[in-house]
Amino acid sequence: MNKFFPRTLIAAALALPALAYSQAVPIQFDVNGAAAGGLFTVDLLDWAPGNALAINGTPAAGPITVGTVTQLLYQANLGLVSLGGVTQAAAGLGGAQNFTAVAGFQEIVLSNSTGLNPTFGFTGAPTLSATNYFYIYANAVGNNLAGTGFAPAGGTIVLSGHVTTVLSSNFTATTATPVALDNFGTNNYPTITSIIGSGTTDINLRIDSVNAAYFPTLLAGGNIAFSFFNNSQVTPFSQADPSAVFSSNGLIDGNVAHNVGLINGAPNGTAKNFQFQADANQSFSLTRVPEPGSLALVGLALGALGFASRRRSADKA
Repeated sequence: MNKFFPRTLIAAALALPALAYSQAVPIQFDVNGAAAGGLFTVDLLDWAPGNALAINGTPAAGPITVGTVTQLLYQANLGLVSLGGVTQAAAGLGGAQNFTAVAGFQEIVLSNSTGLNPTFGFTGAPTLSATNYFYIYANAVGNNLAGTGFAPAGGTIVLSGHVTTVLSSNFTATTATPVALDNFGTNNYPTITSIIGSGTTDINLRIDSVNAAYFPTLLAGGNIAFSFFNNSQVTPFSQADPSAVFSSNGLIDGNVAHNVGLINGAPNGTAKNFQFQADANQSFSLTRVPEPGSLALVGLALGALGFASRRRSADKA
């Protein structure tokens, strides 16, 4: 048996560059926007405890049911950035600028076996849109209690993206006996109580654009950046104040009232929203896309295989 073709195929395959690969990597983040002394290598953005709101997350009566779609809104201030668990800079300290994050995406209820432990999956627009977005603002300071300042008018967006995958999302109510919603310092909502519960949401984000003055290594040299966003949510609030308002699309500041009713998370007679304390962190990965020259070499290698095959056929004839 003529083994020329199999050996040639194997050799050519070994010579081909990888079409794409991804790995978690540290990135460069300039907390001063290219001003002196602000450039750090980091592998984690640690967002301070903030707020999340599930629009229509509390039905008028009974537990939330399979197939229900909610719009999740999130907002928080950046707490610190770190590398290997070591803090590199804290937002607003040592000359560093302040940053906020606002996000929104749609979830659908996948299961709720006991009525107290719903799980969710991603649904809705698969691209950057008014219902699927993630923005980081520079020189912005959000007020958790008021809910404003997270998407300030005229603010500087230094990163934009959208959700591509909800890896997991769940919430479990541990008891329906209500307690005070606001347990952080002064109770600013003395007439509003909340069920007790906790959950997690892990999502992948596709980054659509960055300001290179702040993120000089993202979306550079053919890299496509992705971000892993891990969030824990609890009720009631104990590390941040519940926000009174949220941004509807990440671009308009504080235009949606929290509207949780008298008992957050419990039936209120009419459909209400469900508000959580949200504590998130964010890491990055880069997917390498081959350069045009590499693609040309792939084509050349495959073309050589075809020529060799045709030559052998001609020799046999």
